[in-house]
Amino acid sequence: MKNYKLFLFIAFFFSVFISAQKTNEIVVLTQQKGKKHEIKEENIPHFIQFGLLSKSHEEFKKKYQTGVVYQNCVISPEISKQASENNLAIAKILTEKYGNAWKNDLGFIPYGL
Repeated sequence: MKNYKLFLFIAFFFSVFISAQKTNEIVVLTQQKGKKHEIKEENIPHFIQFGLLSKSHEEFKKKYQTGVVYQNCVISPEISKQASENNLAIAKILTEKYGNAWKNDLGFIPYGL
């Protein structure tokens, strides 16, 4: 019985390890908003921030088609890495498209930059 559990654990570990290998692909997280009865949903990239909502970012979202999502104050190493990679990818896209003007309009430095 112990060998069976050990085999399952090792098989699961290697399957997760193989699927988590890095690629050169940049992944930007998006957030879907909208009520269930609405046909049109908003699917936009967003910066990930931690802590309390500092201000409304509606004007920034309208101008740059990029939102800001606030998560818990507690940050695990995994979530920190994910947020940093996400925010760096979005910052790169916005800088290529709009220069540095978006940084002043956002009003804060995104997590990980």
